[in-house]
Amino acid sequence: MMNVLIFGGTTESGKLAQLLADQNVNVTLIVATDYAKNLFTEPLNFTIIAQRLGETEMIHYLKTHSFDYVVDATHPYADLATRNIHSACRNVNVQYLRLLRNESDKYDKNSSVTYISHPDEGINLLNCETGNILFTIGSKELTHFVNVKNFASRSFVRILPMMDSLKKTVDLGFRNSNIICIQGAVSEEMNRAMINMTQAKFLVTKDSGTIGGFDAKISAAQQCGCRVLVLMRPEQETGFFYAELLDFFHIKENTVSDINKNFQSVTNNPSLLKLVERKENRQSFFPLFTNLYNKNILVIGGGNIAQRRIEILYSFGATIKLISPSVTEELQKMIQQQYIHFVNKEYEKDDIDYFHPLLVIAATNSREVNHRVAQDAKEKDIFVIVSDCRDECNCYFPAIMESESFLAGLVSKKGDHHGVRTKAEQIRELLNDNDNSFH
Repeated sequence: MMNVLIFGGTTESGKLAQLLADQNVNVTLIVATDYAKNLFTEPLNFTIIAQRLGETEMIHYLKTHSFDYVVDATHPYADLATRNIHSACRNVNVQYLRLLRNESDKYDKNSSVTYISHPDEGINLLNCETGNILFTIGSKELTHFVNVKNFASRSFVRILPMMDSLKKTVDLGFRNSNIICIQGAVSEEMNRAMINMTQAKFLVTKDSGTIGGFDAKISAAQQCGCRVLVLMRPEQETGFFYAELLDFFHIKENTVSDINKNFQSVTNNPSLLKLVERKENRQSFFPLFTNLYNKNILVIGGGNIAQRRIEILYSFGATIKLISPSVTEELQKMIQQQYIHFVNKEYEKDDIDYFHPLLVIAATNSREVNHRVAQDAKEKDIFVIVSDCRDECNCYFPAIMESESFLAGLVSKKGDHHGVRTKAEQIRELLNDNDNSFH
């Protein structure tokens, strides 16, 4: 029998657990709280556990149990949980499947809906305005918004009816009289009632998708003349939407055995076995070309190596964030021209959380700092390139060869930098020759 572990907390996770169990799959559903567990009514044909696990605990649980698949069905904004689950699965070599929730259609700028990528953007906006605020973002992100001027008197907070959420909200300084405890998602009519009751001029929320009640909030706010600030999702994820995941597990009527057939087919197919064996033995990195336009790249260090990396990344349209107590003369010119965002200070762990980078480059002259940057980035499952230690990289910065028609990147499997330079020149000549042959 197939064994599937689901990390839940969303409506979809419970539905998926039930459907898989109905198809004779051995399912374990882990949720973070007793509140989430108690939403399920007995009897259940799957195991449900209420326990908040960190990455270390996840790794231990996966090692002491035998699962064929792990499904991450946590909330779209539970980015730390997602990173921990993904990392734990890689650690024990269990297949990881991310269950995605569709984002709602973006509202245009004239619709009184403003999208913010970080709470600080919302705080700055709210500090320039007056009027009551209704927060429907959960207790975790409320920590940031205590920096709103007069937050205690202006703010109304809608949270789940859980003691730890209530305690955290009160401890932050929000007034008891301004806290609404209710289980979502709520109707458009209920949203209108809460906005009118609180006389909210602003609604601060998340894009939890239609199933999470997002569209009902927006519609209610617009009818009440309430401006909406939407905290965007942490990052663009890859995975399966609900219907796609059902297809993956072959969940259809009268196909109970299809799931186990699908799982067993790998061991019965020699070509697939060879593919799996090749995957397990491969140590090199897959060369992927990705669009860096407007993507955040965080560079730690302002020396010559950092300068070369920044010049190349800037030419590809990346948004560069540079942290260093000193910079080269050329970097200073780029800073003065506002080509890059510069923070004159030593690196701190919170810098990665603040800038939300796609890629981090550790290029200081300190081995200790570079090592710390690499560890911090990997903890958050972020790509990191370390200038003085190849083994600490989880991706490599390639030599770039470019012509009018072609773009190539080259790295050495064994760290042969001289060989890369030699081969790169040969490839540049080849690319230029090919371009000329078209004219």
